[in-house]
Amino acid sequence: MADTYLILSIFVPLLGSILCLLFPKKVRDFWALIVVLLSFIFLLFLISPVMKEEIIGINLISQNGGFFSLSFLADGISLIFALVFSFIGVIALIYSLTYMKSYDNQREYYFMIPLIIASLIGVAFSENLILLYIFWEIAALATWRLVGFHREENIVRIADKTFLMTFLGSSFMLLGFILLYNQTGTLSITQLKGIEISNLKGILFLIFLGIIAKSACLPIHTWLAEAHPVAPSPMSAILSGVEVEVGLFAFLRLFGYTFNWSGSWILWLAVISSLIGAGAALREKDIKRIIAYSTVSQVGYILLGFALLSKIGFLAGLLYFITHAVAKAGLFLGAGAVEQQYKERDINKLGGLIKTMPLTGIGFLFCSLSIIGIPPFGGFYAKLMIVLATVKEGHFFIAALAVFAAILTMLYLFRLFNGIFLGQGTLGRASSKRWSMVGCVLFLGIISLVIGIFVSQVLELPNIAVANIFK
Repeated sequence: MADTYLILSIFVPLLGSILCLLFPKKVRDFWALIVVLLSFIFLLFLISPVMKEEIIGINLISQNGGFFSLSFLADGISLIFALVFSFIGVIALIYSLTYMKSYDNQREYYFMIPLIIASLIGVAFSENLILLYIFWEIAALATWRLVGFHREENIVRIADKTFLMTFLGSSFMLLGFILLYNQTGTLSITQLKGIEISNLKGILFLIFLGIIAKSACLPIHTWLAEAHPVAPSPMSAILSGVEVEVGLFAFLRLFGYTFNWSGSWILWLAVISSLIGAGAALREKDIKRIIAYSTVSQVGYILLGFALLSKIGFLAGLLYFITHAVAKAGLFLGAGAVEQQYKERDINKLGGLIKTMPLTGIGFLFCSLSIIGIPPFGGFYAKLMIVLATVKEGHFFIAALAVFAAILTMLYLFRLFNGIFLGQGTLGRASSKRWSMVGCVLFLGIISLVIGIFVSQVLELPNIAVANIFK
């Protein structure tokens, strides 16, 4: 039965998204939410067998020669990512029911969101690398359409840049997969696990280029700060909350689980990316650009944990992936609520909104505190574990830079919160018709706190995932 739930978690939102093009508005919007919610429920049914250390696999179509197969694998790693992808998708769609009311072209929007979520879950569960690439590109195409949702000339240009930069990276990744097949005769993740990699390092570098392009890591990071201000805020929550992190999944699946290969240069790339993202966020005035550069910075932090190739590093990276996805989605949804209410994103022109949007402010603050790493929020334990893991592996200077990046994170997020919610504002009272939007922001803020309070329980599934890596 578990393999059925696995398949349904992908194909219910994938096929259900098509019906969003056919249904009338009154049905369509809720249908999009229902299919993603069903996907999340199916994934919940996989927790029990995975916690028992079962590996759930299913092969629907196989091609002779091992180049392509429609095969899926559910273990601790893939289930963690899939659960987070679908959870953020559900929250974004609930938020969208109010946020999107005033916009045109909603039919395409509600078609694309379930399609993106299905594709990301497909990436997580793909056992074949070509299948992973297909889902990867479906998500990229849907993202291109939604970044350019408003269809203005400048917005379309930014959407094109977003697609071209990530497609360039994924083209290198595809080339790496083809060369890998020529060397090994298979693209099955299960068959590749533990293979000798001494002659594959050039191929792995090509694959890594695709990963950092998708994850908006240095030096292929500039597209993210341009994409966020023009995309609908629920799309921003998905883009920074989960989609850029699908690249981190690929790194963990391939470089951690399959090949167990990294290098000190990846550690340096991760921490420098974290520093540059934080520094750029400090200079910005646009709410969405600040949060976008924060994503560049925090993705560097997660990559640092994974690239250590240690048990505590993997565990810390997984915990921070969960924490960051929840909190970053909350920040973008909070930014969307402010922008839609006051038609303003410049923090120098806002202020005092804690009086007019108190619940949004509380949710936004909780999400910020989690990303900063203030106890007892989830981000505190994750960041502490990443720094300790870095020290344990003997990378003392890198650990010091990671701490400095955390200090910069505190500075720009406090500056952001102060600019929006504190001070003497001159803006009017907020509308009372956006309770679903406010509720989503507050809910994600509370979840950020709950993750920290119940961190040992949250770590149960990541512990299973990490143990499976070292089998």
